[in-house]
Amino acid sequence: MSADQKTLDDNSKRRGGRLRREADAAAEAVDNYEANADLETEGDDEEVDSGKGITERKGRATPGRRALAVEETKSEGNAVTRPLMGIRDYFEGVRSEMQKVVWPTREETRRLTFIVLGVTISAALALGVITLVFNELFTLGLRSPLVFGILFVVILGAYVYYLRSNNRRTPTY
Repeated sequence: MSADQKTLDDNSKRRGGRLRREADAAAEAVDNYEANADLETEGDDEEVDSGKGITERKGRATPGRRALAVEETKSEGNAVTRPLMGIRDYFEGVRSEMQKVVWPTREETRRLTFIVLGVTISAALALGVITLVFNELFTLGLRSPLVFGILFVVILGAYVYYLRSNNRRTPTY
């Protein structure tokens, strides 16, 4: 093994080795195919065995599997049965996907249910307390406008404090 090849192998191990090896194998297959095509056009009757499984050219484009599947489904049935077959295919797909689902055990279901109920109840209580506090502040503010003024000054002071403390924390690069 030459030093260049050893370096190339080390680099391929470091940087996505599998993808690089696949790309190198594909490039080598293309090179072998071109070499075989050149030999065939020269008129040599000798067989060149590259071991890569390359076949002769067909002289025409080969349709892909998806295109063949689309052609087959379009030709099946008539105007009445085609929509029904589509619905049937949909439910078959749903059934196959539902068979792939890993359902939770009874203990997991019970534990997750308690977690959801606990979070829901605690959020409802927190929102209820916040609503009660703001409702009381609003009713006090309607009775005495001085409460709205004091609340406005407190909120403004908290905002200024936040801005000043936030400016101190940011680095000065």
